Amino acid sequence: MIGISQIGVAIPEYFLSLEELAKTRKIPPEYATKGLGVFESRIPYKITIEELAKRALEKINYKDVERFYIGTESDPDLSKPFSVKIINQKLGLSKVPFQYKFACLGGLQALLSACEYSFSHSGKPAVVLAVDRSIYSEKDKRAEITQGCAAVALRIEKSPSILALDFKNIGQFASDIDDFKVPAFSFPFPIVNGELTKIAFLECQKKALENWKENNKKFLKGKSVIEKFDYFIFHTPFPKMVEWLGALFWRHEKLSNKKNRLKLQHCIKKPELFKEYKKEIDKVRKLPEFQKFFAQKIKPSLKYHRFIGNSYTCSVFLALLGVLENTKKGKKIGILGYGSGAGAICLSAISLINNFKTDLEDQIKKGKKLTFKDYENWRKKYVC
Repeated sequence: MIGISQIGVAIPEYFLSLEELAKTRKIPPEYATKGLGVFESRIPYKITIEELAKRALEKINYKDVERFYIGTESDPDLSKPFSVKIINQKLGLSKVPFQYKFACLGGLQALLSACEYSFSHSGKPAVVLAVDRSIYSEKDKRAEITQGCAAVALRIEKSPSILALDFKNIGQFASDIDDFKVPAFSFPFPIVNGELTKIAFLECQKKALENWKENNKKFLKGKSVIEKFDYFIFHTPFPKMVEWLGALFWRHEKLSNKKNRLKLQHCIKKPELFKEYKKEIDKVRKLPEFQKFFAQKIKPSLKYHRFIGNSYTCSVFLALLGVLENTKKGKKIGILGYGSGAGAICLSAISLINNFKTDLEDQIKKGKKLTFKDYENWRKKYVC
């Protein structure tokens, strides 16, 4: 059995009110709070994300570890990995960091590699680090509302104490879709196709789930995915998007025999069709049976994103923390991550602990509100 034995998490001390940001950008404030489901965004003000990563790593035991796997999309150098600044400069280690980049999916790629390393090296421990900040041009006002920042460190080893991971029988799907990209000339600001990225987010994860089901028929034993698992965690750009994904899964599992439906692959080719497709998703969201499923099996994962924002590779692990704080030993957890560009990975896990706790809630409570003036100054001076 390979999995997670320790988790360390760090978020910036300062946060920005997204309701106030929306008002300043002349966007209705309910777009943030009700439309996206977000209230605060953690901003790396007066701290670098290298230092933030160090804080997360110092909350776990890493001194006996020989292999470090890092997922990040905050790397400004097209040659040297950004993680050298963390592992070799901040921690003072001489180990070579193994860094992954596939937008927000990089953290899960690092996790799988760490599990495979531990398995093939007689249970030796490995460390996974996900660290990111999301920042958008003020010209992309609605995307700016989704900004966030965090660092999550995981100790992976044999006979774990927190979470056992089935890293052998994953589901996966990738396709060359330009829904989101960060060319060198625009760094650190992404170029986002807003409508296309919503479609790619849903389609890739649905396809990864289908692939996972093909690889795990013995585990399912004829049951549907939504029946078999006790909880689900997803990459969370913003909470409302996860509600759409949950409704898509419900529709896919419960209504899979319905014919002549508009499909997501049609929307990939013609994004203007998504408005029509989403009408079907919204119908599912209103069903009492779905709402009960969502409240019990998905909503616990959204505890922290409302107060942190989109932390890219960290997002799926913050969702995991929300579930681990709510679950009991032996519960089955479905994990599904997405990265723009676009790809998705699906795997299963089993909780090994009752009501796990970190200090993340305390970090949120101790946060300091950032003035809009200081936020604007930070944006002008920001260097990744």
